[in-house]
Amino acid sequence: MKVQVMKRYRLVVLCTVFTAVACVYAEDSDRLLALEKQMAAAHAEIVVLKGEKNDLSRVEEKESKFHLGGYGEIHANFEENGNSVFDIHRLVMYVGYDFSEWIRLSSELELEHAYVTDGSGGEISIEQLYVDFLFADSVNARVGRILAPMGIINQNHEPTLFLGVERPGVDKYIIPSTWSLDGGGIFGSPLSWLSYQAYAVAGLEGSEFDGSNGVRKGRNKERQGLNDPAVTGRLDFFPVENQDLRIGLSGYYGGTDNANKGGAGTPSVENTFSMYSADFEYDLSRVRFRGVVAQGFNSDAEALNAAYGNAAGEEIFGWYLEGGVSVMPESWKAGKLKEADLIPFVRYEEYDTQHKVPTGTVKDGKNDRTVITVGINMPLTQTFVLKADYQFRYSEAATDPNNMFNLGMGWVFQ
Repeated sequence: MKVQVMKRYRLVVLCTVFTAVACVYAEDSDRLLALEKQMAAAHAEIVVLKGEKNDLSRVEEKESKFHLGGYGEIHANFEENGNSVFDIHRLVMYVGYDFSEWIRLSSELELEHAYVTDGSGGEISIEQLYVDFLFADSVNARVGRILAPMGIINQNHEPTLFLGVERPGVDKYIIPSTWSLDGGGIFGSPLSWLSYQAYAVAGLEGSEFDGSNGVRKGRNKERQGLNDPAVTGRLDFFPVENQDLRIGLSGYYGGTDNANKGGAGTPSVENTFSMYSADFEYDLSRVRFRGVVAQGFNSDAEALNAAYGNAAGEEIFGWYLEGGVSVMPESWKAGKLKEADLIPFVRYEEYDTQHKVPTGTVKDGKNDRTVITVGINMPLTQTFVLKADYQFRYSEAATDPNNMFNLGMGWVFQ
């Protein structure tokens, strides 16, 4: 009896041990299976991540070839004894793309005055769209819609780059900024003190010249005519090493018998328009000086006016001098104002879109204008500026134009 009990006891123990071993084995098998599944999932995830990393590098490489930016301006203009207006003056979007290290596209799409419809005064236009072929510092090629290399403002018109709310009158009525031209040419810097630009481009539309706006309305913004093409270019000199002094000379010469979408004017008039300009920029410590002089000539304004009745000038002429000084103490440049500055300035300009008129055209004194602008720029950062100015406006007419008080802000994003 005792032996049977012992056998039964041993059997129970063996069964218990076997069951425990079986359970442990089963549990380990489950763990191994789960671990294998986890390892397989991890491996798959690693494979996916490797693929995503490769895809991400390709995306980053593609994005690095795109260049996005733009600028904008909002103005409030208060005319004494006249109209006052709040104007979302312009919003410009810039898109560039590097096809390679030596082939690059640049473009600007502009919306003016917030709203576009017939008679609104607003517009949407391609201001610039060109491709650069970069060969060397000394010579490169550019093809597309470019900005005429005349004066200062036309090629450097972002609101953070000029003093005052509005662009100078010379850069509106004499050099019609912004002045877009379709064509191509070359540019470069063959020497450390010299750079150049030279282009063959579409010409202006002489039928749109007039006495008060000069050649401004002769700019074609759609399909520019090549019936009577033009050439334009500039030279920039940097005569003093390690100093911010630049002297520029620029010119334009071309026919005006062009029409939007091609062809000649109706009626056709043989006239050429030429313009010569000189400008300078000089920054000396906290002081900055700017100046521009420009004169344009119509070879046969008499024929233009006889054909179109627009009283265009035989000569147009304008100039300005501007000075500004940074006055913000360094001790103020802290916290939110660490990049800020205060730049009071004054600008004196004279411009006349009927500087000389042909026989049979009556000169209008209101087109011979003088403007003195006194104001202040306050850059809050290098890419955002607040502006205010007051303009004293005069003319040779019996009644002077109304003075203006202007407020504005502008920005550039890159």
